[in-house]
Amino acid sequence: MLGTFIITWRETIEAALIVGILLTYLNKIGQSKQFRFVYWGALWAVIASLIFAGMSDYLSVFFKDIGEDIFEAAILFLATGVLTHMVVWMHHNAREIKGALQHQAELAITKNRLWALATLAFVGVFREGVETVLFLWGFFLQGGGVTSVALPVTGGLLGIGLGVLMTWLFFKGFGHLDLKPFFRVSGFILLFMAAGMLSSGIGKLVTVGLVPPLMEPIWNTSWFLSERSFLGSLVAGIFGYRSSPSLVQALFYLLYFPITLIWLRRQRHDLAQ
Repeated sequence: MLGTFIITWRETIEAALIVGILLTYLNKIGQSKQFRFVYWGALWAVIASLIFAGMSDYLSVFFKDIGEDIFEAAILFLATGVLTHMVVWMHHNAREIKGALQHQAELAITKNRLWALATLAFVGVFREGVETVLFLWGFFLQGGGVTSVALPVTGGLLGIGLGVLMTWLFFKGFGHLDLKPFFRVSGFILLFMAAGMLSSGIGKLVTVGLVPPLMEPIWNTSWFLSERSFLGSLVAGIFGYRSSPSLVQALFYLLYFPITLIWLRRQRHDLAQ
């Protein structure tokens, strides 16, 4: 539940901020009558995201009997890569998003290409929708401690609701609030989730014999904290905890963090030049 809550909470805020920035700018320049283009773009993006979610479910069924573990490993690796890239990119480029969106909206108004406003909203919201589907897919594939569908669905809906509420408050008089701590903390947690997805993907490949386990298991802590327990399921879903991992899984999990840190520092160095 907590994992789906964090994912949908952050992604909803990112999508809602895009819509909010566009609406605020249009209102500022006296073009509030063009709000409908932004609303339509966002609405179609939500519909397209739901269609994408349905397609992902169909693909899961299609690959169930032909290389299911390999397919799931590929999804986990893709989710890891996209999730990591999103966190790194947001860490370095978040402050530039507002200016870029306002500039593109200004061009759309100046050149009377109002459909471009809908496109801006659609692309921004749909991107977050696809990321949400992919991250949730990876979360469920890695186990996430899911014993009941009701809890993660509830967590996801609560995350969406809180994300919309926070963004609405932000644009309704609380714009002075600094969202950096939120993105920093949520980004930190998401990186742990990405490491868990990477480790789970490697575990899938170990299962089908494509990757040697090196040593299996290297420990067994199920007596102390089992993934089947409530606390264990939370730790498994958020931090990728496994009570009896193979050595290769543990190595990939641990190596993920220094590699990501190097990527972060390289991005900072490139931006400073």
